[in-house]
Amino acid sequence: MYARINLSGTNYDINSLGLDARLLLEPNVKELSNIYYEYVSYKMFPSVMPLFTEEYTYSQSDVVGYYDNNNLVAFTLMFKYNSKNVAAAQFAWTYHKPKLRLGFRSLEWLCAWYKSLEYDYIYLGDDAEYKRQLDGFEVLGPRLIRPF
Repeated sequence: MYARINLSGTNYDINSLGLDARLLLEPNVKELSNIYYEYVSYKMFPSVMPLFTEEYTYSQSDVVGYYDNNNLVAFTLMFKYNSKNVAAAQFAWTYHKPKLRLGFRSLEWLCAWYKSLEYDYIYLGDDAEYKRQLDGFEVLGPRLIRPF
């Protein structure tokens, strides 16, 4: 089942989240790739989709970096479908301090950020229990879409 956040149901405040997050206008692909490698190694995923260099620089991509003591330790790769809908395509972090809960806190930050930009929805991919803790969480039901 697929999940999304209805941003009209959220009230996260970027300033009160205490997260050093920055939109990376010129992403360092090598640095991001190293973080992704650390992330999938830590999680011991049996199979992963590679991230291609071009994904970081597509015009419809946003890359948000998360910093600890001014060091980049995590990122989220976002994909903008249009001016109202965006998908969280990939999150990765080094797990250098698990108590930071960067995975969950980054989602709260993204909700606040994209809501401030007047987006309606953030698509999260598969449903997961931790995602259900976010304000505005929705599971998408079956929809029949007519072809053009």
